[in-house]
Amino acid sequence: MIKKTLALLALAVVTTTAQAGTSAPAPSGKGVIAPTIEPDSISYSNVSLSWLRQWGQVGPVNFDSNGIALALEYSPVNNVYVAGGASWSDGEFSLGGQSVNGDLWNANLGLGGYLPLTSNIHFVTELGANYADASFGNPVNISGNEWGFYVTPHIRAKFGKFETHLGATYNTNDLALDEWTGFLRLLYEVAPNVDLFVTGTIGLSDNNGIDDLYGLNVGARYKF
Repeated sequence: MIKKTLALLALAVVTTTAQAGTSAPAPSGKGVIAPTIEPDSISYSNVSLSWLRQWGQVGPVNFDSNGIALALEYSPVNNVYVAGGASWSDGEFSLGGQSVNGDLWNANLGLGGYLPLTSNIHFVTELGANYADASFGNPVNISGNEWGFYVTPHIRAKFGKFETHLGATYNTNDLALDEWTGFLRLLYEVAPNVDLFVTGTIGLSDNNGIDDLYGLNVGARYKF
C-alpha cells in the first residue's frame, strides 16, 4: 500500500509540475526560453562528478566498495527536469583473511518535478528506470543484471551559498543493495556556478542480505 501511494504521489507531482512548466504562453514572436540561473536559485540544470563509498555487513561478512559516479540534471522548462546518471564501484566482501572482489555498475534515467513551498524551499519527486549489473562469487553469490524503477521524493532548500537535499529513494531493482535508502546532501558554492558537495546515505531496509548499509559521496557540481 505504501509503495502504491508513493508511486501515485510521485506521478501526481511530476504530472502537475509538467503542466505548470508548460502552461504559460510564450511571448509573442518568441519560442520557449529555458530557465537561467539566478543568484540563490535552486539548481535543476547541472552535471556532477564524485567519489562514492559504501560499506555494510551480510551476517558476519563485511562489505566495502569504492568507485566514481557521474550525474546530470537538465531543466528545459520551469518545474520539470530530466535526470540521468551512472556509477561504477569496486566492491569487496571479506571474512577474516578471505575476500571476494567484484564490480557494481548502476545507471538511471528519470523525470523529475518540483513544487516551490517557498522561494527557497522546494518539494521534489523524481521517478524513472534503474539498471544494475553486479558480479560476486562465493560466499555471497550476487551476480547478473536487472532492471527496476526508482522514485526519490525529497526536499531541496537554498540559503545563500548553501543548498541541501533531504529525502529517500525507493528502488525495485533486485540487485540494488538496499530497497529503501535515506540521504542527506550538503552543497556549498565555491565559485560562480560551481559547488562542492558531500552526501551521506543510510539503508532503511535489507536487500541481498546487507544490513546496516552506509554510503558517502564527495564531489563537485557545475551548474549551467
